[in-house]
Amino acid sequence: MLEMVQYLLNSPDVLVKVKEGTASLIGVNEDQLKAIMDAFSGENISPKIRYWK
Repeated sequence: MLEMVQYLLNSPDVLVKVKEGTASLIGVNEDQLKAIMDAFSGENISPKIRYWK
């Protein structure tokens, strides 16, 4: 999942598509997707600092 977050940080256009529902993250389950979207929520596309367990 860390690799996916790093990818989204480097590809904000993909993040926008995932948020819009026009793209999906293969290999990420529903709970992980929710956590990723929560981390990237807000007006700008920058993640909140969180600790992943």
